[in-house]
Amino acid sequence: MKLVYTLLLSTLSLLMSANTHAAGSTLNVICKGDDIGADVLIDGKFKGTCPLDVKVRPGKLKLTVLMKSNFLGNRIFEQQIRIGDDVTKKIDVTLSVLQPKDNSQTQDVTNASSKLGADGKRCLECPAMAVIPGTNFAMAKYTVTFDEWDACVLDGGCNGYRPSDKEWGRGTRPVMNVSWLAAQGYIKWLNKKTGNTYRLPTEEEWEFAARAGTTTPYYWGIFPFGDSASSINANCYGCGSKWDNRTTSPVGSFKPNSFGLYDMSGNVWQWTDSCWEGDCSKRVLRGGSWNETADHIKVDTRFRDDTKGYNHDTGFRLVRTLK
Repeated sequence: MKLVYTLLLSTLSLLMSANTHAAGSTLNVICKGDDIGADVLIDGKFKGTCPLDVKVRPGKLKLTVLMKSNFLGNRIFEQQIRIGDDVTKKIDVTLSVLQPKDNSQTQDVTNASSKLGADGKRCLECPAMAVIPGTNFAMAKYTVTFDEWDACVLDGGCNGYRPSDKEWGRGTRPVMNVSWLAAQGYIKWLNKKTGNTYRLPTEEEWEFAARAGTTTPYYWGIFPFGDSASSINANCYGCGSKWDNRTTSPVGSFKPNSFGLYDMSGNVWQWTDSCWEGDCSKRVLRGGSWNETADHIKVDTRFRDDTKGYNHDTGFRLVRTLK
């Protein structure tokens, strides 16, 4: 009996030792920046959030790190890994946009960036769009212009409202003196005209697109202006342009950010779809304007106005959610 008991203890000890040894390898999954907090899966099973040290068995395994987002498209990192016995393996993770498995979104991206209507045909009324990397939306490269607004009025849309240009000129200058509600009228007309579904951006979408991957106060750097005409970056009070604190400037008068978006700071405030501190009778404005100081055109600057309010320093730009 004593011999049997001893054998059982020895067998149990060996099994426990083997199991402990087999599970003794460690995968050190490292994430940085916006990738922090992503789900970590080993062979499809959730293990925690990144960064993470996770015990694994030696051999082959599939590491998946996934970040889900409401307005950013899902981003993912996948890698087949072979790990040795009783070792620690370090994996530096950088997430990338999860690509669609069919061509429906690919076609929608093409339509958005090529001024095509929902039917895939050339569309004169469609705004030029930039597909925002790492997201599921495209944003208009320019704020809506007087030319675009006046086309709506001529076609019987926009409730016939013809906003004042203060005798500065219409054409490719940004439309101004339009309320949030008036902007909705333009969007309604444009969606019917093109078959696409445009809308105002949320302020989170707006800031992500405006920053274009930067973390500085302005998307071009730390300072609002440079030391030469070629380095003037925006139209604001003190930015150095010939329009400063005088009038709006034609859209696209300055270099775009790295996402290809123009005038994300200065020229005109831009309506967003976001309510102000929970009060939806007021909406958030972003971007600053021609008569604001450089401090007020920083990427993180927020303002608000009543949905019926309008001013000669306020306009808007559009976005589209990609299918």
